[in-house]
Amino acid sequence: MKCEFDEYRMYPYKVQFLTDDIFRLSGNQRSKLQYHILAQRFPLVHVSEQDKWDLLALCRAQKTESAQRWLNRMQWPDGLEKMITFGVSLKVRGTVKGVWCYMGQMEAHSATYRGIPMTWERWAQPIMDYLNDRRATLEISKTMSQSERSRFRGSTYDNAMMMLSYQSGQYMTLPGEEYRTLKEWVYQYFRTGTAPLPYHGEIPDGNYEFTIDFEKDVEIVAAPYLKEEMGAYNAEHNAEHNKDMGRCQTEKRFEQLEGDAWTTQEIYAQGFSRKTLDKFVEHGLIERVKRGHYVRKSV
Repeated sequence: MKCEFDEYRMYPYKVQFLTDDIFRLSGNQRSKLQYHILAQRFPLVHVSEQDKWDLLALCRAQKTESAQRWLNRMQWPDGLEKMITFGVSLKVRGTVKGVWCYMGQMEAHSATYRGIPMTWERWAQPIMDYLNDRRATLEISKTMSQSERSRFRGSTYDNAMMMLSYQSGQYMTLPGEEYRTLKEWVYQYFRTGTAPLPYHGEIPDGNYEFTIDFEKDVEIVAAPYLKEEMGAYNAEHNAEHNKDMGRCQTEKRFEQLEGDAWTTQEIYAQGFSRKTLDKFVEHGLIERVKRGHYVRKSV
């Protein structure tokens, strides 16, 4: 993106938060708040409508993690202008405090986040309704090709995962363990319609509320060029990061595999290579029960 805009990273700054409450928010919501705060301090560069449409089309056509993150940020108010003005990679790193359901309101000088009394059952119901509807559509369809059915399943999983984190103006922060558990539940529920919800009862801190004052609770500091900053970070975390990315890509591909038990040739017939089959086994998604025969493993 830098090569397309002479004014890219006109203001090389980032926000340091002085309150641990920031870690009640998901990584995406922390980033959204950081860009919002910077936009209150510095003027945004102008981006033409044609450039907006061109970049939007480019990101929609790409399936990389970076392109999808940019596409998400473009949906924010003045999202593209913020990314051009301050850079595309600003993050607030840190482990979330725990599961939390909330609403947020960002103003010119502060942002307030209010917990919402919520149960797991109530949060999951719209997701279940959506998956039931999509499953019914898939079951009655007689005209979808195998590739169309795979795309249909992929879009269903993507939308359901978004609903885990956001519904009707309400956000849900999910730590890694809960996210992975619910991801598997989404898959199993869409497949069978009977998978039990893994969590029950009240979600914690439904009445908790906090405000971040943009004068008292944050500091605006110089941000070194993120290429060097990310290079140092990746040098330390590269192996673990690549392993996680490889597993995510394999899980994404695995969502397209139909059935619960297969021979090697049946897996090949669905368009998967030997290398992909081996990765399914390596990541514990399927198990070889005997030579040339595999079954799906449940988490």
